[in-house]
Amino acid sequence: MILLIKVLGLVQGVGYRPFVARLAEKLGISGSVRNSGGIVYILAAGSRDALESFTGSLSSECPPGADVAQVLTVPAPEGTEIPSGFQIIRSSEDAEHTPVLPPDLPMCGKCRSELYDPQNRRSGYPFISCVDCGPRYSIIRDIPYDRETITMDVFPMCPACEKEYAGEDSDRRRHAQTISCHDCGPRLILRTGGRVFEKAEALSRGIDILKTGGILAVKGIGGYQLACLPGPDDTVRALRMFKGRDRKPFAVMFPDLSSIREMCLVSKEEEALLLSSARPIVLLNRLSCPFSAEVNGVSRFQGAFLPYTGLHQLLTDACGPLIMTSANLSDEPILYRDADILAVDSPYLSGVLYHTREILTPLDDSVARVAAGRRQLIRRSRGYVPLPVPVSGPSPVTVLAFGGDLKSSFCLYKDNRAYLSQYFGDMDNYAVRRNYIENVSRMKRLFRMEPDILACDLHPRYLTSDLASKWAAPQADDQAWDRAELQVVRIQHHHAHSASVMAEHGLDSCIGVAFDGTGYGTDGAVWGGEFLLCKGGSYTREAHLSYVRLCGGDAAARKADLAAFCYLDAAGDAMPHADADVLRAALRDERLTHRTSSAGRLFDAVSAVLGLCTENTYEGECAVMLENAAEQAERDNIPPYSLHFPLEHGKDGSTADPVRVVSEIYRAVRAGADRNALALGFHMAIVEMIVTLCRHIRKKCGENRVALSGGVFANMILTETCTSELQKEGFTVYMNESVPANDGGISLGQAWICGQLKKTEVK
Repeated sequence: MILLIKVLGLVQGVGYRPFVARLAEKLGISGSVRNSGGIVYILAAGSRDALESFTGSLSSECPPGADVAQVLTVPAPEGTEIPSGFQIIRSSEDAEHTPVLPPDLPMCGKCRSELYDPQNRRSGYPFISCVDCGPRYSIIRDIPYDRETITMDVFPMCPACEKEYAGEDSDRRRHAQTISCHDCGPRLILRTGGRVFEKAEALSRGIDILKTGGILAVKGIGGYQLACLPGPDDTVRALRMFKGRDRKPFAVMFPDLSSIREMCLVSKEEEALLLSSARPIVLLNRLSCPFSAEVNGVSRFQGAFLPYTGLHQLLTDACGPLIMTSANLSDEPILYRDADILAVDSPYLSGVLYHTREILTPLDDSVARVAAGRRQLIRRSRGYVPLPVPVSGPSPVTVLAFGGDLKSSFCLYKDNRAYLSQYFGDMDNYAVRRNYIENVSRMKRLFRMEPDILACDLHPRYLTSDLASKWAAPQADDQAWDRAELQVVRIQHHHAHSASVMAEHGLDSCIGVAFDGTGYGTDGAVWGGEFLLCKGGSYTREAHLSYVRLCGGDAAARKADLAAFCYLDAAGDAMPHADADVLRAALRDERLTHRTSSAGRLFDAVSAVLGLCTENTYEGECAVMLENAAEQAERDNIPPYSLHFPLEHGKDGSTADPVRVVSEIYRAVRAGADRNALALGFHMAIVEMIVTLCRHIRKKCGENRVALSGGVFANMILTETCTSELQKEGFTVYMNESVPANDGGISLGQAWICGQLKKTEVK
């Protein structure tokens, strides 16, 4: 009996072909296996029982990095020739299916054991890997994934590695494309003080730099990181000076899980996230703070993660926990080219520890947390990209969605898979835009996807919207955009937020609660506290925070005291401010103001009124301080100060008045009320307002599903309390889990809406 078998899913770059060959040899099956464009094709000949066992095991016993979506089996045509034994055949092209490419994988347990085994020839090898682990997406030039299409092609295998690659000495390294060792792989190099060291000496001297309080640039999988001890204060201050990062907390890489537990609370869900194949930075509640206060400042969370390469493991084993942050200046993209980091001239940098394997795709470390018992991604990058987000219901067109200008990412959507790019940063930075454009072309080429339609934000001045327009209608002399004219669909920002949740969870309708800082509204105002009734690819705005006039333009997003002054001026309260007369004059001239329903600015204003934080030196700082104060009240068993949002219901929808709440808080502060109680009371008032408006909308339309999205829902107290209270009222609550709730996830919503709209057109 002879079968032709096609295996779809994540079956490339994860040792799937060697697994198939081992399985076939074990069952006495002859034939061949090949990888074509990311799809595995198998020719198998054997007894009926053997073939049944073989096909069943293709998904049930596959390698840990694989994810088999479908196994398709048909009888082979008569006369099909079968090779003797079972062969792994050279990969080839295939345009029939969109491939699923592997993300970069962390060092596996078996490689970790070899790293520590003094008798193993790879003992202490910083770039140890096998079919189950090692770099993948960051080093792929093209598909199919083979040695000659990744940046390991410049390292000829030594005889010992060649034997393992052929399957003579090792199952785990049979056709392992990243196979290498001390003798034939990438070289570790340290440049410090005008001197160059290699291999073991580079590692030992790099460790000495770290132990003596120096800052070391370390080449990771997706780019360079800056490493140093999390104390003394002088070292961490020097790191802040180097990066231009005043107060934003730093993540720390710990050598193992037990060392994380010594400092942080780790739930079962958080442990699973820390140990997951993505190895993200996980935000954990701190138990103690043995590090310099400069590491986290006032944050009650510690960003913690585990080593994911042999090099990281060796460094943390020798030094203990290390700050490990992306090597970039604030607002700049991560550095990943050797020449760029070696050109850095800074008195704060003690050395550069790098290697000779080229990185093709820059990837920051991903950031996640557990909220309401569910994973919440804050930054989706290394370890998750380029895995697709499964979307129920295939799109009839291929969509390229450009996302937004902040926390930018793009999305390619075809069939029932959405391929999100990595996080890039803010598009007003030229280097970020360059990386973004390069990776649009790269991802489109790797996945063999040509868009039929483009999606972007409704904002007319977004740089991503401008890119979409250029892509859609390229100028004759613009060589960067060599494609035919395409349709551009502009998607309202908060509709995209809600739709990203719908896409993740297969919802055809919901009440979308989208709370963030800024989003261009259909009426020209700045939206940000929205309740949308979403059905398919359309929506109606059912409720929102009442508009407030703010002055100062973009400064209002940075200076919370400016936002607070505007809210209180609208209430008739006179808040002291150095520029009070100028601000009042500006507020009286509507040409110098903008109307906003922003929840983000509301949190900022309350933080400033309470005297907790008056300026966002990093995004969300004021809101973090406000949440900290609320959490302190909970720990001290202080009841929340009673606050309520006045609600109005009209024919054009409902509104909740934030001005009255800010005014009440201001007056309570002046009367001597406890600030932490006020902070907690504000959070509870927001929750009460959300639940009440969702009930009101459900009564009108019968919708019982609520989707929470937007950057404000990074607030743990808000997210968990809101989820709990909505569930008590009988709502089913959904939130972003596979993509960020912040603007890093809106490209998924944009793409999904386009797919829904086109489905309607097709019908």
